[in-house]
Amino acid sequence: MPVALFLVSCGSEPEEKRSFAVPSNLCGTGVPASALDPVLPRSGETLTMRDRSKGVGNTYCRVIVDDHLALSVFSEWKDDPSVRRVALSNPYADLAKYESDDGTYMWSELGGAQRIPCPVAAEDHPELNQLFVRVMIYNENVKDATAAKELLLAYGTAVAASPECTGRA
Repeated sequence: MPVALFLVSCGSEPEEKRSFAVPSNLCGTGVPASALDPVLPRSGETLTMRDRSKGVGNTYCRVIVDDHLALSVFSEWKDDPSVRRVALSNPYADLAKYESDDGTYMWSELGGAQRIPCPVAAEDHPELNQLFVRVMIYNENVKDATAAKELLLAYGTAVAASPECTGRA
């Protein structure tokens, strides 16, 4: 009696591949590609960025991969220095799972919020004198709190070092 032999391959799923290059900025704000890479989809054809504004304190930048929102970053002026309140202001994601020892930022697997120094621009906003940045990650395949924290800190550092915040051109 002939014996049929069936081979089943384990772990031979097709390798995901990106056709887009990981950028080194978020709508013009320099952020290392190494901070963006872990939070972007592992596959995709195109990456586009759309912004409503680039001004410090009024930034809203969206990163879209293959017509799907992958992440957003914001900078916004607030009159309350509570990073917890800003982190919890988004009704769709709890960004307050972890908190820094100094209380200036909070994050989760879905992004985070950080209060950053911006002394030059704060002079123009006496009633709203606290600058915050927020990162929101919409890619459901990314659940990496460390990657979210690294992106938040990289973006916050870049905004704080901008000419608008430091006065240096």
